Amino acid sequence: MKRIKAIDFFCGAGGLTHGLRLSGIDVFAGVDIESSCKETYEHNNKAKFINKSIVEITAKEIKELFLCNISKNDFTMIAGCAPCQPYSMINTRKKQDDDRKTLLDEFRRIIKGVRPHFVLMENVSRLNEENPFFAKFIEMLELNGYKLEYKVLNAKNFSVAQNRKRLFLIATRLKKINLSFENLHYKTPITLKDVIYHLESINHDQPSETDPLHKSKTLNEINLKRIKATPKNGGLRSVWSNELKVPCHARKEVFLDNYGRLAWNSLSSTITTKFNQYYSGRFGHPEEDRALSLREGALIQSFPANYNFFGSETEIAKQIGNAVPVNLSKAVGETIVYALTSQLWNRNRNKKQNI
Repeated sequence: MKRIKAIDFFCGAGGLTHGLRLSGIDVFAGVDIESSCKETYEHNNKAKFINKSIVEITAKEIKELFLCNISKNDFTMIAGCAPCQPYSMINTRKKQDDDRKTLLDEFRRIIKGVRPHFVLMENVSRLNEENPFFAKFIEMLELNGYKLEYKVLNAKNFSVAQNRKRLFLIATRLKKINLSFENLHYKTPITLKDVIYHLESINHDQPSETDPLHKSKTLNEINLKRIKATPKNGGLRSVWSNELKVPCHARKEVFLDNYGRLAWNSLSSTITTKFNQYYSGRFGHPEEDRALSLREGALIQSFPANYNFFGSETEIAKQIGNAVPVNLSKAVGETIVYALTSQLWNRNRNKKQNI
């Protein structure tokens, strides 16, 4: 049976890999410079973790890796989520020569040298063809015979309980494949309550006895007072007394969501690499006096409940926050699988009719 065999660049803990595997794409290897992701990635995905920077990898290496892992009739795919910080809104105020911007160029170099049958790229929603790195990426694909589409997708439309907009690009050099985002299968939105309400109650300083990932950061005395003073189920810090206010907030009200609670019947805030820290956004639990636990963050990112994470709390929070939501990547993978299987089905039907 023909299959798509894939390599995932910037794979991290495996959010994109896991979703693609659930869609029917065989991701057999991931590449990432962060060694702390290795055990998490390999344990959950039964795929090889290559701990190297993309800068150090040659197209020849990737070709050889495909040759060792595919059969004659398989199709190849390269997927990648170049680190988004250089293209984020907040980073435009910082130095313009961030070295990480060149990583998209390195991804372009690999794809040009390997020429896989399929390409999938994910990045921040504000990336567009006005960006010279993205423009060069698209130009390379077109010059090498790829048909492509790109589209900003919101994870909330694919059974992910958070607002998280990301740009996805899909491309193929197979002429008869109708690869299009028009084949996406949108889902009924779900809420925070749908994904974490069932978890056992825990205290900020007392983790779960049954799930080591269901633990929250211990709050200091002032932050414990602050969250207790914040109304449950969606409350904000605007009701605090002056003695609870952070000095910078007392002078000027900014980042109004910080120190807020989430609401059961709404979406979560976008899960970041510091979602387990009460002060870093609206990450207060809707009812309990604590920030989100690591397990809650993973579930909001649509990782399966049995997905195991390894490393320190800081490393795990980073793995979860940097991941592509599993259900979102699964939906994009399904559009690619659908396009391929539809073409193969039509070809086989035509053969039978001509017998």
